[in-house]
Amino acid sequence: MNILHRYWLFCACLLLPAGSYALQPFSASYQLLLDDEKKGETQFSLLLPSTGYSFEAFTLPQGKLAAIDVKHEILETSHGHFKDNRPEPDSYYYAVRNASGTQMLEFFFDWKKNQLTLRGDKEQQKFALEDGTQDHLSYILRAIMLAESNQRIARFKRISIEGTKEITLKKKLQKYISTPAGRFLALEINVETTDGKETRSLWLAVKHGFMPLLLTKNTGKGRVR
Repeated sequence: MNILHRYWLFCACLLLPAGSYALQPFSASYQLLLDDEKKGETQFSLLLPSTGYSFEAFTLPQGKLAAIDVKHEILETSHGHFKDNRPEPDSYYYAVRNASGTQMLEFFFDWKKNQLTLRGDKEQQKFALEDGTQDHLSYILRAIMLAESNQRIARFKRISIEGTKEITLKKKLQKYISTPAGRFLALEINVETTDGKETRSLWLAVKHGFMPLLLTKNTGKGRVR
């Protein structure tokens, strides 16, 4: 379960036409690999209604993980709006369903009161909310919008089921990378935590609206793509 909800292989199976660099809605399937062994598959869907955005990720196990629990599913959703050319989440939902039942967590962002509410199955907690905070999905939109901008670095808090971390996004170099969907010119964005314990490389398709192509990370269990 931990592998499935933390890391993905972003291998796009559906790409938007080239030529548009504004944030665009998309739907794409991605694979999760650990040391080149397929562990899962995630469907991402981004909608952009007039009121803001709706971003969803739905993950199912593959291979040996599916054999262990074929009913295991992970659903994440982020709903929000845009402010100062960046996403500002209003709510984030995380749910795991398996053979033993369903567990869920909800985060609610009250930007007027600067208050974050965490609601679980049995309890509710409130925390201070800092300007610019993102959730586990909306930070990807923040990376896309950074890629489109003249800025090279963005720093902010990111909340998830693992807690709150301060992360830094840094633009790196462009190069061509190969995916199951083909070969694409991609911009690398490093995702770093201030404690240095977590570094990821997020690759965005330069000529396809900076759509996510690949996310990589080295862990104690191996190389995750």
